[in-house]
Amino acid sequence: MGATNIFRLLILIIPLTWVVLRLLPADHSRSSHLRGITQSAEEYKSHEETDLFLRHESIFEAHYQSHYATSGQTYQHYRLAYKYGFDLAQDRDNQKMDWKRLEPLARQNWNEGIMGPWNQHQKAILYGWEQGIKNHGG
Repeated sequence: MGATNIFRLLILIIPLTWVVLRLLPADHSRSSHLRGITQSAEEYKSHEETDLFLRHESIFEAHYQSHYATSGQTYQHYRLAYKYGFDLAQDRDNQKMDWKRLEPLARQNWNEGIMGPWNQHQKAILYGWEQGIKNHGG
C-alpha cells in the first residue's frame, strides 16, 4: 500500500473514529468529569463557552485589581484560575453542590504543574465559580 493510499485511509478513519467516540456513553463519575474540565481548561474551548467567559471577564479583572494587583503577579497569572472556577459552574451537577462539597474534587483535578499552586489560586477559583453560579441564576 503506497503512502497516498495510507493518507487517504487515514483521512477516512480519523473522522469516523471521532464520530464513534463522541457517540459512546460518557462516564459521569465526579472525578472523570472534573478531570475533563481541567483538561478543557488547558485545551481549546468552544467559541460559545469562551465567549461566555469573555463576556464576564471584566468582573474577574476587577476582582484581580482589588485582590491580587499588589501580589507581583499579572492578571494572566490568575486568569486560568478564574476560568477554571467559572467552567466548574457550567456543569449542572456542580450547580447543585455547595463549594464545601465541590472544593475537594476541584482541588484534586487542579493541575499545579500547569496552573500553579492551589493555595495561591483557591480564592480566584472560588470567585470564578461564584460568578458562574450567578450566571446561571444561582
